[in-house]
Amino acid sequence: MGSMHYLGDQRGSFLRVYAEVDDQTNNELDQAAISKGSNKKQIILDAIDLYLHQDRSELDLVIKERDQLRSDQDQRWRELQQARSELNQAKRDLEGARSREDLLRSELDQARSFKDQASGEVVILKRDLEHYKQTLNLKDEEVEFLRGHISQLSEKITPALPPGQEEATSNHWWQFWK
Repeated sequence: MGSMHYLGDQRGSFLRVYAEVDDQTNNELDQAAISKGSNKKQIILDAIDLYLHQDRSELDLVIKERDQLRSDQDQRWRELQQARSELNQAKRDLEGARSREDLLRSELDQARSFKDQASGEVVILKRDLEHYKQTLNLKDEEVEFLRGHISQLSEKITPALPPGQEEATSNHWWQFWK
């Protein structure tokens, strides 16, 4: 830190300013004084004079430009943070979608397994149904055969049976059946 001291005389007052500078700055002041053939005091007075009397419009323009750049940087930072937030949300959504996809794939695999099992059972049931149809056809043929055979036997047996009671009383010649 620098300190200020006022030294006065009859011609006016002078301000003495002290400032601490690092080694590098001190070395640069020495080099500038040597190259100009001057001393440190004069180099510092010239620098202060230049700073105080320079065109401020250019400095103000640079300051405005700096402030605009900072504002733009802040805006970009906010946009970056928003993009990161959206990216993180998209990642979470993607994870959810992947999880849902895995669940659906699992359900699809189960459905395929069930379909394959059901298809196998359908094949067996169709074979069994075909077997039962053939068996029923054979039984139907057998029943038809037996009906025909019974019909033939009935025709042969009917004349050999005794007459009913009414017929026996009306036709006395059936008496031998009694």
